[in-house]
Amino acid sequence: MYRFIFLFLLLLGTSVNAQSNRFYYELKFKPDTIAAYEVKEFFITDINPKSVKYYSLIDQKNDSIMKNPSSDSEYERTKLYHYISRERNSFNNTNYFIVGNVTAKMKSSDNMKWNILPQTKMLDKLKVQAATTNFGGRQWTAWFADTIPIPEGPYKFRGLPGMILEIYDSNNYFHFILVKNKRLDKEYDTSGIVETHFGENPLLIDMQKYIKLKQTGYNNPFEDMINDKITSYTDENGNEEAYDYRQMTLEKQRELKALNNHIEKEFIMQYK
Repeated sequence: MYRFIFLFLLLLGTSVNAQSNRFYYELKFKPDTIAAYEVKEFFITDINPKSVKYYSLIDQKNDSIMKNPSSDSEYERTKLYHYISRERNSFNNTNYFIVGNVTAKMKSSDNMKWNILPQTKMLDKLKVQAATTNFGGRQWTAWFADTIPIPEGPYKFRGLPGMILEIYDSNNYFHFILVKNKRLDKEYDTSGIVETHFGENPLLIDMQKYIKLKQTGYNNPFEDMINDKITSYTDENGNEEAYDYRQMTLEKQRELKALNNHIEKEFIMQYK
């Protein structure tokens, strides 16, 4: 049983427009639609007075480590780098991701038409109602609470008359569920993890450029290392070993073909 922790002010229906609130979602997803395994990671939706930001809890922790050089915590790597920013009450998103070997961003308009259903259920002590939508080539079922007067949710999902607490696609490849939230003392500065990738400014692209960069990254996944003339590494025994870029490329290409599931099907690549 999931236990939801909400700010009591939200449950009382108090206005949240003048403050920042953070919502933590557990996401279970299948990066490979053929394999049986699934991956779990936690993602954040920050709802600020004028903006909404969606990104991984892992990178929020990495950002905190960078801001605190004395920290002895270790960096981790997110398994699903596709972050979102938008203005409040808008379906116009900026997408941030790694495309091949390039940090990139893309603008998108992602209007959603919801069909609100009569079905309800209890999530812990909160009554939620069902709604469905077609988005990104998938059929989605959402459960929202109209007692939380925020028309937002994880990723790009929004537009219902209440907070989305749970949402999943018909194949259950992607399943979000809200696990906790908190009020922030001030808006969290995401400039190092969303608007830039730890300081690397993203290249503005369109879908045509996206496909080209993804294919280039597939054809030459180690292009940067080769251009920098990195030919060898030192193994755990202190021995120098040469990189076998041909074999590494074949292995990376197999991985890219396998791990090619995406929340929105138009981003799934047909590698040549």
